[in-house]
Amino acid sequence: MIISKEFYDKCGASYQKVIDELEKKIAEIEKYDDATKGKKLILTIYHFSKRHLLPGEYWEHCLCRNMKLYNPDKLRRKIIKHAYYHLYLNKKWSSRFYWGSNYPKLDFFRSHFQWQQLNTIYERDLYYPHDQLKLCLRKFGQETTKPPSKNLYKRCEEMMALYPKIQAAIGDIDEWFQLLLKVNDDKYLKDNVEYRIGHNLHDVKLWKLYINHLKQNGHFKYLLGIYSKYCRFFLDDDDMKKEYQKAMLEYGPVHLPWKNLFEFEKGCDMEEIEHQYFIPDEKEDDAQSSEDLFDKSICRRFYVTYKAFQEFALPGPIILYVLENAGHQVLRKLFASCKWFFKKQPTPICYGLRTGPREIYEGESLTLKEYSKKQSFAKNFYITGNMFCKMLDHAVLIDFLPKFYRCEAKFICLPSVNLSFNELKSLIGHGGVVELDIYCCKLEDEKNEDVALEKILAFLPNIEILYLPNVKMTKETPHALTSMKFNSKFEGINIDLISGVPFDAEEFLKFLIINKINEPYQFFNCEFTFRKEFNADFVQMFKKLMKDYSTPDEYCTVDVHVDGWWDVGEED
Repeated sequence: MIISKEFYDKCGASYQKVIDELEKKIAEIEKYDDATKGKKLILTIYHFSKRHLLPGEYWEHCLCRNMKLYNPDKLRRKIIKHAYYHLYLNKKWSSRFYWGSNYPKLDFFRSHFQWQQLNTIYERDLYYPHDQLKLCLRKFGQETTKPPSKNLYKRCEEMMALYPKIQAAIGDIDEWFQLLLKVNDDKYLKDNVEYRIGHNLHDVKLWKLYINHLKQNGHFKYLLGIYSKYCRFFLDDDDMKKEYQKAMLEYGPVHLPWKNLFEFEKGCDMEEIEHQYFIPDEKEDDAQSSEDLFDKSICRRFYVTYKAFQEFALPGPIILYVLENAGHQVLRKLFASCKWFFKKQPTPICYGLRTGPREIYEGESLTLKEYSKKQSFAKNFYITGNMFCKMLDHAVLIDFLPKFYRCEAKFICLPSVNLSFNELKSLIGHGGVVELDIYCCKLEDEKNEDVALEKILAFLPNIEILYLPNVKMTKETPHALTSMKFNSKFEGINIDLISGVPFDAEEFLKFLIINKINEPYQFFNCEFTFRKEFNADFVQMFKKLMKDYSTPDEYCTVDVHVDGWWDVGEED
């Protein structure tokens, strides 16, 4: 039997009878060993699903058989679609629904593999509680061409605070359901309730909570579809069937795909609607961009109407003081209120500065080509969001460093760049960097020496992801690090070509333990690569210590290597 005995024993007598018939047909098919056996089995289960609600184990069985067929992808999509109609969705293949405007809003966002393969985060992904909300917000901040709104940040904070409460209440159906209601998102409630029902069809209490909610909130057409599913699993529940009949007479007809319609359902249109149980989201607006980096006529018109003399309610020195010390949010408002402010302090605000195949200004983000000319661009850029540079284009952004008025970027990715420590401080000195990637670059201080790790981290109190090269470890490093206060937790640290002297490894491990992320299902990954000339005995001891600490099953890994390990391998 494909379903468990425990599940079977909980079923009503009538449902057990139809399951027995299905299992008998499956057993007959399994007796034969021919090329069509897989398709016959899937077809048999599919025909059953047109008359009765089907437990998830049968859909999983279909998918296993489908993998052995010649062209499984198309059939796999159909199986998943029908499984979802039967309220069943497996986390491993839920990514099937995430592409396009219709997708489930579940409290889990992606599997780890799906997250690693993810290319784009949409604003819609940030409005409901899920296990990857913090990471999604960070990735969205990296990808967007303008600053996320205050309302978006506020919504994310509310949802991040609500998520652990929802998880903690899973054992109490009533409390869990009430917390879902606090999200104030009908689709989120529907998707999570149906996901949970699909993994426990016998949860009568949740079925009825859900039905009452749909009824009280006027989702009558949807209610009829849920009634139809309930009555095709609990075949002996005559009271619910009468309740369903009354609702059908009052709110029907509704589209139903079942082949065994009840008498009171037969007035319904039999045509099945694609994605019946998805609610379409609004379409994403296509990014509007211009082929030209700047429209010079705009600049000419700006100065034609500019008035050199302005009268303000505050004295001139105060106005100038405010202007010179304002952050980018205040500057935006000042620039929008009067052209005089920009004339006095021409600091174009740039949320994102990156390299790409063409020169373009989109939103508040500037993209440069590898061979962009310096004279083509305005001076005194105020970088507020992110800096991303491809490996082959590193000269572009570094050439423009002298043109920066201020850098307050949260996300900085400058691989293969040669930076002095002073140049790095000009980029990270504001203290707000969340992700810093200068991997494969050459970082040196004024004496052309490697920079001690603690000197770099002193400027990174909010860091979460860190990729560094050419870092020096001293005897003081671990104790200096444990004495620092970080506002965020580390999710990843990757340090390459570590030089220096042996240090207190236990104290360094203490630093990692104190500051690593501890949220459920959140990964913490570290990788340390020492130079060949570093003390070999110490490296082996450090490697063993980190290996003993690593717990891959609990999403924590710390790897230690020696330079060149990818060429010659390493012995344990």
